Amino acid sequence: MIVGIVLGVICFLFIITLILFFYSRRYRSLQKHKDSNCGFAEEYEELKTVGTAQSKNTALAIENKPKNRYSNVLPYDASRVKLSVCGSPFDDYINANYIPGYNSRKEFIAAQGPLPVTVNEFWRMVWEKNVYTIVMLTKCNEMGRVKCEKYWPSGTNHYQNISVTTTSEIELESWTIRDFRIKNVKTAETRYVRQFHFTAWPDHGVPQTTEVLIDFRHLVREHMDQYSRHSPTVVHCSAGVGRTGTFIAIDHLIFQIERDSMVDIYGIVNDMRMHRPLMVQTEVRYSGDQYKLSLYLL
Repeated sequence: MIVGIVLGVICFLFIITLILFFYSRRYRSLQKHKDSNCGFAEEYEELKTVGTAQSKNTALAIENKPKNRYSNVLPYDASRVKLSVCGSPFDDYINANYIPGYNSRKEFIAAQGPLPVTVNEFWRMVWEKNVYTIVMLTKCNEMGRVKCEKYWPSGTNHYQNISVTTTSEIELESWTIRDFRIKNVKTAETRYVRQFHFTAWPDHGVPQTTEVLIDFRHLVREHMDQYSRHSPTVVHCSAGVGRTGTFIAIDHLIFQIERDSMVDIYGIVNDMRMHRPLMVQTEVRYSGDQYKLSLYLL
């Protein structure tokens, strides 16, 4: 009887100690975040010129200028996604770059949100690069401005030689999941693609809650691990650099935490910016990534 009481008291004290430990750890993390904003700003300043000396000749060609949503977000020649040439030599252009992830050097394709004149090229890219997972991080319209063309049909539509059918759409509080059946009308080959559309991300900012973004990443990663191990995942917002860069960085950082017990956001953003300009576009996103991942550690 006495032994049982003693063990009960010990267990109670152990639980209280754990609670105090995790509370103090969270408090220290919050204080560290508060005190290190200056350091984040300095790191972000250092990243501004990374990769900018690379050529963008294809994107700057007169024939390709209408295919760019923003004149200051142009893909580097060295890492741009090249499509097949159907007739004109400029047919191979789309505003998109391969971006390294934790698992491979071409794990992601960072792309701008399709324009009305580039929807065909977008679906051609999905087909030619064997894409099975699409991550959309913007609404089509935000604050009265068009951010992305609605590039998927309500039923079935043809985008040159690619037929796309929306087979399901599930709307949840913070994201929508859509399934597409895509078919090459020339070969009759059919594939299935899933789009994860995150709708709770404000432009030029970060989501209010860490948990919802981390949950969304886990959902996307589950699908990637099952269907996209040997092909790139397309990630896009409007410009394909801000939210897109942040999502890819968070995915990479979570792998670092889980497998390497380390966090190197500077190295990750530096690497991404060598492949596409302005990845993780603003300082608030950069410091926000640091903060979110510090909370993930708790």
